[in-house]
Amino acid sequence: MNQSEIFNKTTRETNTNLKSHHMLIRDRKSIELTGVVKIESLNSEEFILETVLGYMTLSGHELEMFNFSVEKGEMLITGYVTKVEYYDHEDDKKASKGFFSKLFK
Repeated sequence: MNQSEIFNKTTRETNTNLKSHHMLIRDRKSIELTGVVKIESLNSEEFILETVLGYMTLSGHELEMFNFSVEKGEMLITGYVTKVEYYDHEDDKKASKGFFSKLFK
């Protein structure tokens, strides 16, 4: 299996019991994750991941993925972490109902 097949394969297909998501950051130098469903994109400064609880973005410097278990949904990332951000599809719907969208119904 090549690298792009691994990135696009979801853990939902291989393990339907995966329901929890945990993150452990050690000294801003490594991140251990569980509940990773899919890797949307990655480079040395940003990882965009789909987790069982929604999408997340990890930002930093010299980020590198060491382990990714598709079956277990576990991942280890090393590098200097500067930001962790979660977002959901429902957040986009709430954002569209801002001041101007209410004003111009």
